[in-house]
Amino acid sequence: MHTYIWDLDRTYLQTDIRSVRGLVRSALEAATDKRTVPGADALLRGLSDHDPEASVTVVSGSPTQMREVLEAKLALDGVRVDRLILKDNLRNLRRGRFRAVRGQLGYKLPALLAHRLGQPAHARETLFGDDAEVDALIYALYAEVLAGRVDEDEMVRVMTAGGSYEDQIDHAVRSLRRLSRVDVVDGVFIRVDEHVPLSLYRALGRRVDVVFDWSQAALVLAARGRIPWAGAVRVQLASAHAHPWGVHALVGWVQDAVRRRLVTAEDALQLFEDPALHPALSSVQTALDLLPDDAPPAPSGPTDWEGFLRRRATVGTASAP
Repeated sequence: MHTYIWDLDRTYLQTDIRSVRGLVRSALEAATDKRTVPGADALLRGLSDHDPEASVTVVSGSPTQMREVLEAKLALDGVRVDRLILKDNLRNLRRGRFRAVRGQLGYKLPALLAHRLGQPAHARETLFGDDAEVDALIYALYAEVLAGRVDEDEMVRVMTAGGSYEDQIDHAVRSLRRLSRVDVVDGVFIRVDEHVPLSLYRALGRRVDVVFDWSQAALVLAARGRIPWAGAVRVQLASAHAHPWGVHALVGWVQDAVRRRLVTAEDALQLFEDPALHPALSSVQTALDLLPDDAPPAPSGPTDWEGFLRRRATVGTASAP
Protein backbone atom coordinates (compact mmCIF):
# COMPACT_ATOMS: atom_id res chain seq x y z
CA MET A 1 0.00 0.00 0.00
CA HIS A 2 1.21 3.49 -0.84
CA THR A 3 0.03 6.88 0.44
CA TYR A 4 0.62 10.15 -1.38
CA ILE A 5 0.52 13.21 0.88
CA TRP A 6 0.09 16.64 -0.69
CA ASP A 7 0.05 20.22 0.47
CA LEU A 8 -2.37 22.57 -1.32
CA ASP A 9 -1.31 26.23 -1.43
CA ARG A 10 1.61 26.83 -3.81
CA THR A 11 1.92 23.04 -4.20
CA TYR A 12 -1.36 22.18 -5.92
CA LEU A 13 -3.12 25.55 -6.07
CA GLN A 14 -1.63 28.80 -7.33
CA THR A 15 -2.45 30.77 -4.20
CA ASP A 16 -1.08 34.23 -3.43
CA ILE A 17 0.04 33.88 0.18
CA ARG A 18 2.35 36.90 0.16
CA SER A 19 -0.33 39.50 0.84
CA VAL A 20 -3.51 39.96 2.86
CA ARG A 21 -5.33 40.77 -0.38
CA GLY A 22 -4.21 37.47 -1.86
CA LEU A 23 -5.33 35.52 1.18
CA VAL A 24 -8.73 37.20 1.20
CA ARG A 25 -9.17 36.58 -2.53
CA SER A 26 -8.28 32.92 -2.03
CA ALA A 27 -10.84 32.58 0.76
CA LEU A 28 -13.61 34.11 -1.38
CA GLU A 29 -12.85 32.37 -4.68
CA ALA A 30 -15.27 29.84 -6.10
CA ALA A 31 -13.93 26.43 -7.08
CA THR A 32 -14.08 27.38 -10.76
CA ASP A 33 -11.85 30.44 -10.13
CA LYS A 34 -9.03 28.58 -8.42
CA ARG A 35 -5.96 27.87 -10.56
CA THR A 36 -3.98 24.64 -10.47
CA VAL A 37 -0.18 24.64 -10.44
CA PRO A 38 0.83 23.40 -13.93
CA GLY A 39 1.18 19.64 -13.99
CA ALA A 40 -0.04 19.03 -10.43
CA ASP A 41 -3.42 17.58 -11.43
CA ALA A 42 -1.90 15.43 -14.18
CA LEU A 43 0.70 14.11 -11.74
CA LEU A 44 -1.87 13.23 -9.09
CA ARG A 45 -4.13 11.53 -11.62
CA GLY A 46 -1.19 9.60 -13.03
CA LEU A 47 -0.15 8.33 -9.61
CA SER A 48 -3.68 7.20 -8.76
CA ASP A 49 -4.29 5.61 -12.18
CA HIS A 50 -1.05 3.63 -11.93
CA ASP A 51 -1.87 2.36 -8.43
CA PRO A 52 -5.64 2.50 -7.78
CA GLU A 53 -5.11 1.02 -4.31
CA ALA A 54 -2.88 3.92 -3.26
CA SER A 55 -4.48 6.55 -1.05
CA VAL A 56 -4.20 10.32 -1.40
CA THR A 57 -4.23 12.59 1.64
CA VAL A 58 -4.05 16.38 1.61
CA VAL A 59 -2.61 18.06 4.71
CA SER A 60 -3.03 21.79 4.20
CA GLY A 61 -2.81 24.98 6.22
CA SER A 62 -5.95 26.23 4.47
CA PRO A 63 -8.80 26.89 6.93
CA THR A 64 -11.50 24.32 7.58
CA GLN A 65 -14.12 26.78 6.33
CA MET A 66 -12.80 26.24 2.77
CA ARG A 67 -13.43 22.49 2.77
CA GLU A 68 -16.47 22.55 0.46
CA VAL A 69 -14.79 24.80 -2.12
CA LEU A 70 -11.54 22.82 -2.06
CA GLU A 71 -13.34 19.52 -2.46
CA ALA A 72 -15.26 20.97 -5.41
CA LYS A 73 -12.03 22.20 -7.03
CA LEU A 74 -10.34 18.80 -6.71
CA ALA A 75 -13.42 17.14 -8.15
CA LEU A 76 -13.41 19.55 -11.11
CA ASP A 77 -9.80 18.57 -11.79
CA GLY A 78 -10.69 14.88 -11.70
CA VAL A 79 -8.42 14.29 -8.74
CA ARG A 80 -9.33 11.70 -6.10
CA VAL A 81 -8.51 12.67 -2.52
CA ASP A 82 -9.30 10.16 0.21
CA ARG A 83 -8.75 12.52 3.12
CA LEU A 84 -8.58 16.31 3.35
CA ILE A 85 -6.99 17.61 6.57
CA LEU A 86 -7.34 21.37 7.08
CA LYS A 87 -6.31 23.76 9.85
CA ASP A 88 -8.87 25.15 12.31
CA ASN A 89 -7.57 28.71 12.23
CA LEU A 90 -10.80 30.17 13.58
CA ARG A 91 -10.22 28.21 16.79
CA ASN A 92 -6.61 29.41 16.87
CA LEU A 93 -7.73 33.02 16.56
CA ARG A 94 -10.32 32.65 19.29
CA ARG A 95 -7.61 31.31 21.60
CA GLY A 96 -5.14 34.06 20.65
CA ARG A 97 -2.71 31.52 19.21
CA PHE A 98 -1.30 33.75 16.49
CA ARG A 99 1.86 31.69 15.97
CA ALA A 100 -0.38 28.73 15.19
CA VAL A 101 -2.28 30.70 12.55
CA ARG A 102 0.83 31.25 10.43
CA GLY A 103 3.16 28.51 11.63
CA GLN A 104 3.15 25.10 9.97
CA LEU A 105 5.60 22.93 11.92
CA GLY A 106 3.40 22.72 15.02
CA TYR A 107 0.38 21.93 12.85
CA LYS A 108 1.62 19.65 10.08
CA LEU A 109 4.02 17.38 11.96
CA PRO A 110 1.43 16.31 14.59
CA ALA A 111 -1.17 15.97 11.80
CA LEU A 112 1.13 13.69 9.80
CA LEU A 113 1.96 11.54 12.81
CA ALA A 114 -1.71 11.25 13.79
CA HIS A 115 -2.63 10.34 10.21
CA ARG A 116 0.08 7.68 10.20
CA LEU A 117 -1.62 5.94 13.13
CA GLY A 118 -4.41 4.94 10.78
CA GLN A 119 -2.08 3.43 8.17
CA PRO A 120 -0.71 -0.12 7.97
CA ALA A 121 2.69 -0.31 9.66
CA HIS A 122 4.59 -0.92 6.42
CA ALA A 123 2.59 1.32 4.07
CA ARG A 124 4.97 3.42 1.98
CA GLU A 125 4.62 7.20 1.61
CA THR A 126 5.64 9.95 -0.81
CA LEU A 127 5.14 13.60 0.16
CA PHE A 128 4.77 16.75 -1.94
CA GLY A 129 5.16 20.36 -0.79
CA ASP A 130 6.64 23.73 -1.68
CA ASP A 131 9.22 26.14 -0.37
CA ALA A 132 6.83 28.90 0.78
CA GLU A 133 7.29 27.81 4.41
CA VAL A 134 9.05 24.79 5.94
CA ASP A 135 7.44 21.80 4.22
CA ALA A 136 10.88 20.39 3.47
CA LEU A 137 11.90 20.33 7.12
CA ILE A 138 8.52 18.99 8.28
CA TYR A 139 8.55 16.14 5.77
CA ALA A 140 12.21 15.26 6.31
CA LEU A 141 11.81 15.32 10.09
CA TYR A 142 8.67 13.18 9.81
CA ALA A 143 10.55 10.64 7.68
CA GLU A 144 13.50 10.47 10.08
CA VAL A 145 11.26 10.17 13.14
CA LEU A 146 9.33 7.29 11.57
CA ALA A 147 12.58 5.57 10.62
CA GLY A 148 13.86 5.84 14.19
CA ARG A 149 16.85 7.97 13.26
CA VAL A 150 15.45 10.95 15.19
CA ASP A 151 14.30 10.25 18.73
CA GLU A 152 11.52 11.88 20.71
CA ASP A 153 13.80 14.34 22.49
CA GLU A 154 15.30 15.64 19.25
CA MET A 155 11.86 16.00 17.69
CA VAL A 156 10.74 18.06 20.69
CA ARG A 157 13.83 20.29 20.39
CA VAL A 158 13.17 20.98 16.71
CA MET A 159 9.48 21.69 17.28
CA THR A 160 10.35 24.05 20.13
CA ALA A 161 12.91 25.84 17.95
CA GLY A 162 10.23 26.18 15.26
CA GLY A 163 7.82 27.97 17.61
CA SER A 164 5.38 25.12 18.24
CA TYR A 165 3.02 25.38 21.19
CA GLU A 166 3.33 22.93 24.07
CA ASP A 167 0.05 21.15 23.29
CA GLN A 168 1.12 20.71 19.66
CA ILE A 169 4.34 19.10 20.84
CA ASP A 170 2.43 16.87 23.25
CA HIS A 171 0.12 15.81 20.42
CA ALA A 172 3.11 14.80 18.28
CA VAL A 173 4.75 12.92 21.17
CA ARG A 174 1.59 10.96 21.98
CA SER A 175 1.22 9.83 18.39
CA LEU A 176 4.90 8.97 18.05
CA ARG A 177 4.83 6.72 21.11
CA ARG A 178 2.11 4.62 19.48
CA LEU A 179 3.90 4.23 16.15
CA SER A 180 6.26 1.53 14.97
CA ARG A 181 9.63 2.88 13.84
CA VAL A 182 9.85 1.85 10.19
CA ASP A 183 11.65 3.56 7.31
CA VAL A 184 8.62 4.02 5.04
CA VAL A 185 9.03 7.38 3.30
CA ASP A 186 10.12 6.76 -0.30
CA GLY A 187 10.36 10.37 -1.38
CA VAL A 188 9.95 14.03 -0.48
CA PHE A 189 9.40 16.45 -3.35
CA ILE A 190 9.57 20.20 -2.77
CA ARG A 191 8.59 22.55 -5.58
CA VAL A 192 10.66 25.74 -5.66
CA ASP A 193 8.34 28.72 -5.74
CA GLU A 194 9.90 31.36 -3.46
CA HIS A 195 13.40 31.25 -4.97
CA VAL A 196 14.87 29.74 -1.82
CA PRO A 197 18.54 28.85 -2.54
CA LEU A 198 19.01 25.16 -3.24
CA SER A 199 22.02 25.17 -0.93
CA LEU A 200 19.66 25.64 2.01
CA TYR A 201 18.30 22.13 1.56
CA ARG A 202 21.71 20.59 2.10
CA ALA A 203 21.06 21.03 5.84
CA LEU A 204 18.31 18.38 5.52
CA GLY A 205 20.54 15.68 4.06
CA ARG A 206 19.52 13.39 1.23
CA ARG A 207 15.83 13.13 2.05
CA VAL A 208 14.53 16.00 -0.10
CA ASP A 209 14.28 16.18 -3.90
CA VAL A 210 13.92 19.84 -4.89
CA VAL A 211 12.16 20.43 -8.23
CA PHE A 212 11.43 23.57 -10.23
CA ASP A 213 8.37 22.10 -11.91
CA TRP A 214 6.19 19.03 -11.35
CA SER A 215 7.43 17.70 -14.69
CA GLN A 216 10.76 17.02 -12.95
CA ALA A 217 9.02 15.11 -10.15
CA ALA A 218 7.10 13.07 -12.75
CA LEU A 219 10.37 12.16 -14.44
CA VAL A 220 11.88 11.00 -11.15
CA LEU A 221 8.76 9.02 -10.21
CA ALA A 222 8.66 7.34 -13.62
CA ALA A 223 12.28 6.28 -13.18
CA ARG A 224 11.31 4.84 -9.77
CA GLY A 225 8.33 2.96 -11.20
CA ARG A 226 5.67 4.97 -9.33
CA ILE A 227 4.07 6.35 -12.50
CA PRO A 228 4.15 4.92 -16.05
CA TRP A 229 6.19 6.73 -18.66
CA ALA A 230 2.99 7.61 -20.52
CA GLY A 231 1.69 9.25 -17.34
CA ALA A 232 4.94 11.19 -16.96
CA VAL A 233 4.59 12.40 -20.54
CA ARG A 234 1.11 13.75 -19.73
CA VAL A 235 2.62 15.75 -16.85
CA GLN A 236 5.29 17.13 -19.20
CA LEU A 237 2.63 18.18 -21.68
CA ALA A 238 0.54 19.85 -18.98
CA SER A 239 3.54 21.87 -17.84
CA ALA A 240 4.54 22.70 -21.41
CA HIS A 241 1.01 23.85 -22.25
CA ALA A 242 1.25 26.48 -19.50
CA HIS A 243 4.56 27.82 -20.88
CA PRO A 244 4.91 30.10 -23.92
CA TRP A 245 7.80 27.96 -25.23
CA GLY A 246 5.70 24.81 -25.30
CA VAL A 247 7.54 21.48 -25.13
CA HIS A 248 10.87 23.25 -25.60
CA ALA A 249 10.41 24.73 -22.12
CA LEU A 250 11.05 21.24 -20.77
CA VAL A 251 14.64 21.20 -22.00
CA GLY A 252 16.05 23.28 -19.15
CA TRP A 253 14.15 21.36 -16.50
CA VAL A 254 15.36 18.02 -17.88
CA GLN A 255 18.94 19.24 -18.11
CA ASP A 256 18.77 20.45 -14.50
CA ALA A 257 17.32 17.13 -13.29
CA VAL A 258 20.16 15.22 -14.90
CA ARG A 259 22.82 17.69 -13.73
CA ARG A 260 21.68 17.29 -10.10
CA ARG A 261 21.43 13.51 -10.60
CA LEU A 262 17.75 13.29 -9.84
CA VAL A 263 17.61 10.99 -12.88
CA THR A 264 19.99 9.59 -15.45
CA ALA A 265 20.34 10.93 -18.98
CA GLU A 266 18.94 7.62 -20.27
CA ASP A 267 15.78 8.12 -18.24
CA ALA A 268 15.39 11.67 -19.48
CA LEU A 269 15.79 10.70 -23.13
CA GLN A 270 13.23 7.92 -22.75
CA LEU A 271 10.55 10.55 -22.17
CA PHE A 272 11.29 12.29 -25.44
CA GLU A 273 10.92 9.15 -27.51
CA ASP A 274 7.18 9.69 -27.10
CA PRO A 275 5.73 11.26 -30.30
CA ALA A 276 4.17 14.13 -28.33
CA LEU A 277 7.58 15.21 -26.99
CA HIS A 278 9.74 14.10 -29.90
CA PRO A 279 10.00 17.63 -31.42
CA ALA A 280 12.23 18.61 -28.50
CA LEU A 281 14.40 15.46 -28.54
CA SER A 282 17.34 16.97 -30.41
CA SER A 283 17.34 20.03 -28.13
CA VAL A 284 17.36 17.78 -25.05
CA GLN A 285 20.22 15.69 -26.46
CA THR A 286 22.23 18.84 -27.14
CA ALA A 287 21.52 20.19 -23.65
CA LEU A 288 22.61 16.94 -22.01
CA ASP A 289 25.78 16.80 -24.12
CA LEU A 290 26.72 20.23 -22.73
CA LEU A 291 26.59 19.08 -19.12
CA PRO A 292 29.94 18.95 -17.30
CA ASP A 293 31.11 15.60 -15.97
CA ASP A 294 31.01 16.77 -12.38
CA ALA A 295 27.74 17.19 -10.48
CA PRO A 296 26.84 19.17 -7.35
CA PRO A 297 28.18 17.25 -4.34
CA ALA A 298 25.69 15.15 -2.40
CA PRO A 299 24.78 16.42 1.08
CA SER A 300 26.98 15.03 3.82
CA GLY A 301 27.28 15.39 7.57
CA PRO A 302 24.58 15.47 10.24
CA THR A 303 21.19 17.01 9.58
CA ASP A 304 21.03 20.58 10.87
CA TRP A 305 17.36 21.12 11.68
CA GLU A 306 17.79 24.30 13.70
CA GLY A 307 20.22 25.68 11.13
CA PHE A 308 17.62 25.18 8.41
CA LEU A 309 15.02 27.04 10.48
CA ARG A 310 17.40 29.96 11.11
CA ARG A 311 18.44 30.28 7.49
CA ARG A 312 14.90 29.83 6.17
CA ALA A 313 13.70 32.69 8.38
CA THR A 314 16.13 35.04 6.59
CA VAL A 315 14.96 34.08 3.08
CA GLY A 316 11.56 35.72 2.60
CA THR A 317 8.64 35.81 4.97
CA ALA A 318 5.86 34.06 3.05
CA SER A 319 3.79 31.61 5.09
CA ALA A 320 0.81 29.45 4.24
CA PRO A 321 -2.48 30.62 5.74
